[in-house]
Amino acid sequence: MSIERPDSSKVFALISIGIVAAALLLGGILAATRSLRQEARDKYYAQYNQQQLLIAKEASKTINEQFDAIYGSLKLARRLLGDTPLIPSSRSIIKDQMQIVLESMEDSPVVEYAVFDQSGRVVGMYPEDEFTIGHDFSWRAYYKWARDEGSEGALYLSPFMEMVGGLLKGKKALIAANGIYAADDNFRGVVIALVNFDAIVNQHILPIRLGENGYAWLIDSNNKSILVDPRGRVGGQSFEDAFLPKWPKLYSIAMESRNGKPGKDWYDYEDPESPANTTRKLVGYYPVEIAGSLWTLGVCTPMPEVDALIGSVLKRQTVLSWISVASTILGALILVALLFMWNRTLTKEVVSRTEDLKDARMQLESTFQELLSAKKMAALGRLSIGIVHEIRNPLSSVLLNMQIIRRKLGGEAELDDNFEIVEEEVQRLNTLLQDVMGFARPPQLRLKKIDIVELIRKVSILVSQQLEEDGIRIAHTWSTAPDYFSGDMEQLKQVFLNLILNASDALKEIKGLKLITVHTRSDGRNIIITVADTGRGIPEADIDKIFDPFYTTKAQGGGLGLSIAQNVIIRHGGTIEVKSPPRRGAKFIIRLPRNGPALSEDTR
Repeated sequence: MSIERPDSSKVFALISIGIVAAALLLGGILAATRSLRQEARDKYYAQYNQQQLLIAKEASKTINEQFDAIYGSLKLARRLLGDTPLIPSSRSIIKDQMQIVLESMEDSPVVEYAVFDQSGRVVGMYPEDEFTIGHDFSWRAYYKWARDEGSEGALYLSPFMEMVGGLLKGKKALIAANGIYAADDNFRGVVIALVNFDAIVNQHILPIRLGENGYAWLIDSNNKSILVDPRGRVGGQSFEDAFLPKWPKLYSIAMESRNGKPGKDWYDYEDPESPANTTRKLVGYYPVEIAGSLWTLGVCTPMPEVDALIGSVLKRQTVLSWISVASTILGALILVALLFMWNRTLTKEVVSRTEDLKDARMQLESTFQELLSAKKMAALGRLSIGIVHEIRNPLSSVLLNMQIIRRKLGGEAELDDNFEIVEEEVQRLNTLLQDVMGFARPPQLRLKKIDIVELIRKVSILVSQQLEEDGIRIAHTWSTAPDYFSGDMEQLKQVFLNLILNASDALKEIKGLKLITVHTRSDGRNIIITVADTGRGIPEADIDKIFDPFYTTKAQGGGLGLSIAQNVIIRHGGTIEVKSPPRRGAKFIIRLPRNGPALSEDTR
């Protein structure tokens, strides 16, 4: 069959149209690529800044807890003083009382407690300073506040200051104070705590580092002064002197923070040591409110470092885009050359290229989500520090008050036994909290011989009251004889407690039978535990996701419970799986090796 030679003018026109079409298509692809890159970058900036805001929030809570503990110590000091006369002859008694208070503040930035009489003279302190005892400090702001404005239980916090003498000579400090009042509210004196501000900075501000050049800063929003500057140095300058000349946008952020609200923003940072080096930084900031004072804590990271984190994803996208562009151009040239013969082939080629672009975009979005998940896990490791402090401070208060009660009620053998039990339990909880501090590095397994029946029984007792209140019944099937294996009692207890509470949540909203069954058996080498409920079950679309970190279907859930449970089981050398037939409840099946996990860095 012969092919008619097309007219040269028509061929030229068609080639021209093809070239124009190819150019337009190339431009569209490049524009779409740029738009996609910018969209991905903007989303990542927003997510990253949100993580910085969460870190700032947790750090501010930790600082608040620190000052709550200081306030509690001043309250203890007032209680110990009681009706002790605030006179020079009480110096030894007051010293002993303040020593008790200071020794109760483990890992505290407080270095000294001092008591002043009605006229402002120091009548006792710990540690003692002969130069300070007997001196008149009635000119101090905290004394005037307690005498003229304070009330029982009110807390005074001084502005940031640099000490010229005493224990903190040359260091930065704060003074926290309580007025001491008689039963008729008459002013008796003042008790103060000297707080090492440098210690607070070293413990709660400087450790916050994101990337190589990310820092946290702290400002006194009320007094418009800098406590810790954007380079991580303890300062003292005003906003106008420090921020306005070099960092006007940061000055604007600092002024805006005086409204006491959290926020996210960016500012251009000009390095004072290298003015030509200007870098844009992302910042998330959160208020710290203490005794009427408003501080603001900011966490910032240079944008180039954030860009570097997403750079690999964008680079991959660029490669895929250029591959798509090259393929499209090649297809367009072939299309023009064979236009008269291969019209159908042209249509198929366009469809093929379109599918390639869709696949490339889906792959990019998937990779981007994986990167975000990795960043969330890294941030969670840092946030765990704040969570631990939120629990440790109340525990310290429990231990402290229990010790006071023990002194008052001591002497009875039965009570002493009970006090020892309480102390042991508090110490056990503190041990657990130390493990939480190592969340980013999972805690070592404390392996011992465990009876699975006894373990399940203890967990069931813990939740029995709550299940009864919710109208939920729990049933067990197990061997009458003990069934031992090697494992970490506390970590496995948390796993089964989590599974039973999850089952309880699933049963709360249903009508009809509300039953949780726990079945234990052995196949010789493994202990097999099954936890099942009669709830609605888990949707098929969610089955493969429930062990993913941060994935949750609960309105108030954090999405970490099952992920942590899976990690504990795997580190024991076991497995955990879930089965959920439609509307027949959920069943979790756990297999644990009877001889425990193989020795590794996690278990030694």
